[in-house]
Amino acid sequence: MDDADRGWAEPAEYVVVGRRWTYAPPPWVMYEAIVDDIGRWLSLQTGETAPTVAASRRPDAVLLKPWVDAAVVAVELRIERCDRGAAITVLAYGDVPRLPDEARRRVRHRLGTAFGAELRYWVDEPR
Repeated sequence: MDDADRGWAEPAEYVVVGRRWTYAPPPWVMYEAIVDDIGRWLSLQTGETAPTVAASRRPDAVLLKPWVDAAVVAVELRIERCDRGAAITVLAYGDVPRLPDEARRRVRHRLGTAFGAELRYWVDEPR
């Protein structure tokens, strides 16, 4: 996705972590869960700053800042249709080409907890 498609410039030069998850609900549900309800499903870890939606484009792109790790300047979410549901590609951007191994593991784990578990539970559970 280039800058014109996404609606904003890449937040930093390097993608330091990238992950992808699929979900049963359609893209618009995922978009609204992230933009409108993130404070209701995301459990912050000790010392973690709550992410803010720095930019978004309904229904397929969200930029979160600051969050996950001091070395990560932004987290971009690319939402797309996948079969009958949605897929979200999560890209963590940094100013360095590669995070130290421990930081990379920590960021991958945190993204997995947030998007692979907490968000999935939120959109799959009836309210």
